[in-house]
Amino acid sequence: MWRKSTLDIVIPLLKSYYEKKLTQLAIWIAYFFILLFCYAAISKIFDFENFQVQIAQSPLLSAYAIIITYGILFLELLVCFFLIFDKTRFIGLYGSYILMLLFSIYIYLILNYSEFIPCSCGGILEKMDWQTHLIFNLICVLVAVVALSINTYANHKKQGKLFFSLLITAGLCITAMLIMYQKSEYILKKDNGFQRRFLQHPILKNGTYDLKLNSYYFAGFSGDTLYLGNYTAPFSLTKITNFTGMERKNLQLNRTDINFRVPPT
Repeated sequence: MWRKSTLDIVIPLLKSYYEKKLTQLAIWIAYFFILLFCYAAISKIFDFENFQVQIAQSPLLSAYAIIITYGILFLELLVCFFLIFDKTRFIGLYGSYILMLLFSIYIYLILNYSEFIPCSCGGILEKMDWQTHLIFNLICVLVAVVALSINTYANHKKQGKLFFSLLITAGLCITAMLIMYQKSEYILKKDNGFQRRFLQHPILKNGTYDLKLNSYYFAGFSGDTLYLGNYTAPFSLTKITNFTGMERKNLQLNRTDINFRVPPT
């Protein structure tokens, strides 16, 4: 009898402690999404013009650039607002799940079905490549699912309904992104209002070399070698190979009666 009564006391205490820790975990996940979306929204606001250009150059979203730029900011801030309060936190977590799922689908379509890969978004996430960004977003989706399931942990029926609704939501998000992609391409190519995409990465930085002077000019190239002339030394030819070193050569002319004049700067 003593052992049974002890278990009757210990088990509810452990269960209560476990549920309390799970609730705290859900709250910390909500704080994480508040930080993530606030940072994302604020970085977009401070560089709003560049954000609009990036969306306008997206192969999936070009036709809806104006609506999407304002819509994303509004939704990110709205989700943050819902996450702050206990009564609306579940809605905020569900909104976080939808946003991160949409971002993940978008990146997957960019990587696998786009004609080109545009620039990534600004801020810290700009340092990620697209594959890393996709993995980060998918982890955030799973984190949101964990937080939502914690809220329905005590009720198995509600938990079953939750997972069913999450699957339905995922299907609707995939369908919406595919329709948007098809419509955007049609509007851009068939019914375009003079909207054009910039060339993606037309010039790539290969290396740098400090010339020390500003009197050099480009004279030619061959393979991985650049040839530079110098306005102040007409008979000097400078060769730079692989941006590793500079080699100067003096040109020897057959005629010595040619007058040279340094052009005005």
